[in-house]
Amino acid sequence: MDAVGTLLDDLARRGGTAAVGALVRDHGRSTVDRAVTGGEVDRVGWGVCALATTPTALRAAASVRGVVSHSSAAQLWMVEPLHRPGRVCVTVPRTARRRRPLPGTHLRWADLSAADVEGPVTSPLRTALDCARSMPFPEALGIADGFLRRGLVTPGELVSAAVALRGAGRAAAVTVAAAADGRSANPFESALRAVVLRSGAGSFVPQVVVDAGPLGLVRPDLVDEGRCLVLEADSFAWHGSRPALVRDCERYNALVLAGFLVLRFTWEQVVGAPEGVAEAVRRAVALVDAGRGERGDLQKCRPGPRSRP
Repeated sequence: MDAVGTLLDDLARRGGTAAVGALVRDHGRSTVDRAVTGGEVDRVGWGVCALATTPTALRAAASVRGVVSHSSAAQLWMVEPLHRPGRVCVTVPRTARRRRPLPGTHLRWADLSAADVEGPVTSPLRTALDCARSMPFPEALGIADGFLRRGLVTPGELVSAAVALRGAGRAAAVTVAAAADGRSANPFESALRAVVLRSGAGSFVPQVVVDAGPLGLVRPDLVDEGRCLVLEADSFAWHGSRPALVRDCERYNALVLAGFLVLRFTWEQVVGAPEGVAEAVRRAVALVDAGRGERGDLQKCRPGPRSRP
């Protein structure tokens, strides 16, 4: 392997970025210059180099001697946010030297402890808390749910860390931590649950197993078992084909025939018109409760095994 190849392997072992001084010390100035001239290595900031294949978020963080944070860090932990961030979020120390970031970088300033950082990115717990403190409730809940779903954070860790916070955003973080649920399937479903939680209507739980009669056991997105109410988050990304449409119709009909009242909401409704979603859920809950009071049990539904998450 030639000198440039050795440098590239070394840079890859360092995570794709490194200080120019360190590379020059270990490989020589001429080797670094040849790698840059050949397009295999880029200068991404004052005194910092990166492999041409290094992800944008890591290049942005290295350029200002920071770490990837917030929703950008969530993505690196394979927790997808409700909205893909338009800019890379990078956190740098409050006392850090002011450096010009790469275009498309959103700088945040905070003093992070060793426990808050794992390599070039904030830790799962720190990332979940940062998002909970700074993002709207539906988006923050989706990220917290995602970390719980992947087993990167436990519910107890999240609640304890949120309660221990001080300063701006603590109340929001505590609210998100208390509501987070790893059973949620995706950030869109989490957003629907956030809207319902804010509405104060019903007692909806994600991904409860229920008996849909001939269709067998199914997991609707959100279920209020006591009222036999089901809420479904219908995303075109998951339902945009003819076979998916057929499955949706079969599922909807089976749930209704099993005694469930089913409300279905699109992305545009949940994200763009949450007040209408909240009002629809409140009215459905009120109708079921009023029907029970006037005529006894309005519906006879078949919940599935309650022990299954």
